[in-house]
Amino acid sequence: MSACDTAPLAIERLTVRADRLVCDVALAPGAPHRTSPQLMERVCAAYPHVPRHACVNDEGDTFAAVMNGTSLPHLLEHLVIDLQTQAAARRDAVFVGTTEWTDECAGRARIEVSFIDDLVALRAFRDAIAFLNAAVVR
Repeated sequence: MSACDTAPLAIERLTVRADRLVCDVALAPGAPHRTSPQLMERVCAAYPHVPRHACVNDEGDTFAAVMNGTSLPHLLEHLVIDLQTQAAARRDAVFVGTTEWTDECAGRARIEVSFIDDLVALRAFRDAIAFLNAAVVR
């Protein structure tokens, strides 16, 4: 049994590049592809800065504009950025990321996130996916 069979969201591959982490994720069959207001309530309780993240989208300038109904991989991107920001020694540290479906029907996406310290970024992915998998209700 793979992790994808038991968890709503699983990391299939994580590649460390010189300037960013590239993470391929897969949603389990039957797992929701999009966030809900209930999920975002849990997320905001644990990560209160996430709604204020800058986010390039068609609805507004922040993640709050799209957080109810965005893809789970997009939410994962913002959780990873938030965790890295919390861990950064420099308060002016800026992290950027992108998320795109590689096969939305199959529930596969690619997330790319910049980092200062690759070990902090890897831990952020680990912690963010664990939180998200616990928070998602099927």
